[in-house]
Amino acid sequence: MKKQQLLPMNLQMFAHPTDPVDPAPQNPPADPVEPKEPTDPKTSDPADPDKKYTEADVDKIINARFAKWQSDQEEKERVSKLSVSEKEQERIAKLEKLEHDVASRDAVDKSRKMLSDEKLPETFAKFIADTKEDVSQEKFNEFKGLMQAFKESIVSEIMKDRTPAKPKVAGEGNGSDWRSKAQQAYEKSKGE
Repeated sequence: MKKQQLLPMNLQMFAHPTDPVDPAPQNPPADPVEPKEPTDPKTSDPADPDKKYTEADVDKIINARFAKWQSDQEEKERVSKLSVSEKEQERIAKLEKLEHDVASRDAVDKSRKMLSDEKLPETFAKFIADTKEDVSQEKFNEFKGLMQAFKESIVSEIMKDRTPAKPKVAGEGNGSDWRSKAQQAYEKSKGE
């Protein structure tokens, strides 16, 4: 029986390379990037890294950076003219401002937590926050009362449109309940 060769292969081709290998690697070509067509800067994508700027845009950028540099230089000059005590006072003022900012942020966080615990909107945290704990608690209680009153007014407004039907009391003689029918039948039978 003759074996049929399904995939004829020349394995010798894989064993010995036909091209001599150069021991020194060649420099790879520079990134093969296709040249981009110039585009109109007004219609180009703003996220495009190769964005083209107009002279007016460049002037605005340069003027903004120059103004920032100039204000920094003026600040350095002002600080260099201050005495040691004035520098210390400025440093203390900056620290006090920083402490106040941190205390305010913590008060807002506490207010936000109180509101979320009561299932009230957290967006009002800034309105009830105060660095003094007792003042913050008073504001929270007042807000909570106002929100409860608001909810009740909404419910009452909704209920005005559809008042529930008056419940029927047994024995009013409307004939709808079996006791009243039985009572009427009994009175008829007594009267005869």
